[in-house]
Amino acid sequence: MPASLQTMVVCEHCGQPHRWVRLAPRSVARCSRCDAVLGRGHRMDLSSLLALTLAAAIVFCIAHGSNIITINLAGTELRTTYPMALSAAWQSGEHGVAVLSAVTALLAPAVFIVLRLYLLVPLMLGRVPVGFATCLRLLYQASRWNTVEVLTVAALLSLVRIAALAQASPGPGLVAFGVLALLLAALESAGLRHLWWHVP
Repeated sequence: MPASLQTMVVCEHCGQPHRWVRLAPRSVARCSRCDAVLGRGHRMDLSSLLALTLAAAIVFCIAHGSNIITINLAGTELRTTYPMALSAAWQSGEHGVAVLSAVTALLAPAVFIVLRLYLLVPLMLGRVPVGFATCLRLLYQASRWNTVEVLTVAALLSLVRIAALAQASPGPGLVAFGVLALLLAALESAGLRHLWWHVP
């Protein structure tokens, strides 16, 4: 590894600096002061990460383009997608809810997936993408705002409550959101720092 990549890592909990070393698969690096997890070793290589990211991109499109719930009330059937639900929340005056939902379940996951593709595709081809370090920082921030799993649980709870008043059933979009949450969790568990090891 180049000397420029012999970097320090700082614990987010207590601020203790540590020299970063490459981790073996399934190993865990912990802070020497507070025992917080600094990083985890994993078995996924670049091709596996790229495959997961492409799968997440496809599922993301399905989740936001398909119906998340179907409601049948007095013979009238209503279907809604996530963008339609956001639009309805905005039009009903719930601007804060609409904006926060759009950021955490639409914008942040989209940025997370696009940035990963931007980084992984050139690295697979043996090139370093422009703005590599900046993209890693943006990717870290996007992962903190990404809460697709919260949306999925909230939608399921809403489905249960609506079912007491009308006939409601989950749509393919809701299933896709569940799959997307699992894919994004798998990508986040791989971390980001290991990408430095693939820089030629």
